[in-house]
Amino acid sequence: MTSSYFNEWLDEYNDYITLYEIFGDKEYLEEAREVLISLKAIVVRAENYQKILHKIMNGTINAS
Repeated sequence: MTSSYFNEWLDEYNDYITLYEIFGDKEYLEEAREVLISLKAIVVRAENYQKILHKIMNGTINAS
């Protein structure tokens, strides 16, 4: 996953936070929370992928 992908998610989060700060509408805050939840899920998946890949490369797990 590229860093620009994460930057887009963080930009979206920052946009929602800014809108919340300007307008005080809790919908914007909820959207920001949802972006963070999604981003955290993607990070966990990427970490798990790396762990599995590491095991395959080290021969501690069979890829077939």
